[in-house]
Amino acid sequence: MIKLDVKDRKLVASLVNNCRNSDSRIAKDIGVSREVVSYRIKNLEKEGVIKGYTAEIGFKSLGFLPYSLSIKLNNISAEAEKGILKSLIENKKMVFLQKTISKYDLVGTLLVKSLEELDKEIKEIRKIIGKNLKYLDLDAFVGDYDFFASLFGDKSKEIDFVENKREKIDEADEKILKELVENSRITAVELSKKTKLSVFSIADRIKNMIKKRIILSCRALIDMEKLGQHRYTILLNFFDNKAEDKLINFCRNHKLIWDVGKYIGNYNYAIEIYAENNEQFKKVVEEVMSEFSNSIIDYETLIILGELKHSYFFI
Repeated sequence: MIKLDVKDRKLVASLVNNCRNSDSRIAKDIGVSREVVSYRIKNLEKEGVIKGYTAEIGFKSLGFLPYSLSIKLNNISAEAEKGILKSLIENKKMVFLQKTISKYDLVGTLLVKSLEELDKEIKEIRKIIGKNLKYLDLDAFVGDYDFFASLFGDKSKEIDFVENKREKIDEADEKILKELVENSRITAVELSKKTKLSVFSIADRIKNMIKKRIILSCRALIDMEKLGQHRYTILLNFFDNKAEDKLINFCRNHKLIWDVGKYIGNYNYAIEIYAENNEQFKKVVEEVMSEFSNSIIDYETLIILGELKHSYFFI
């Protein structure tokens, strides 16, 4: 397990908030020299704490409908499971997939542009899994509030995926987005070479896409397992809509909670947590149950075994 000192925690928080800032800008923000920032970033990358850099895309702004897909498999062999996972991972519209121990074995996210397209995708997934499917639950994603940087002590910024207006992009914007999703810390000069666009055009287009909430954030991807933190989820069936603000504020101010999502379906909220162990996670569950005992109909907990796919966006 890797332990971060105070300077590393500030650096990680800065890179999570905006990894496109220059080393000089980051150095000024966290109170160290540019050389120290450069050295520490390289070291965190070498240790695998920083897995890469990506852009969080406001997919609803581009007309995509996100759905959470939860799958329970039935008496499946290792070989059959391997084949199913391969097919799901290769599906471009399955942008996120993780393995869990709980009511579900797999939880993923599908991006589609219509109910007809969703129907087609679900039929194909059922066909791939076949008799090995015990049940499949589908929930429409409304949005979420992301406070990931707060895990490193910075509560100054959060990302909300809730409200997005439909926007249009052209081929040049698409080229920029594809590159930023792969590496959002790429320099403007490198981006210019890859997209054949001028540095000034790129800067203007990125600024415009941020303004339109097409680009919600450019952030570092952190391997929390390297830091001794494991991922868990609490799924809540809430009946009290008036308690939503209280729930979001509770999550925002909790030191182990980094995201709360809103859904329409079997559950209407998903609380995302990083904890050192099951016992620490259990305490968070008890806190949530105690604080919102009069608002919860039912709940489910997920232990996340691993992330199988996280392709933030596709066009």
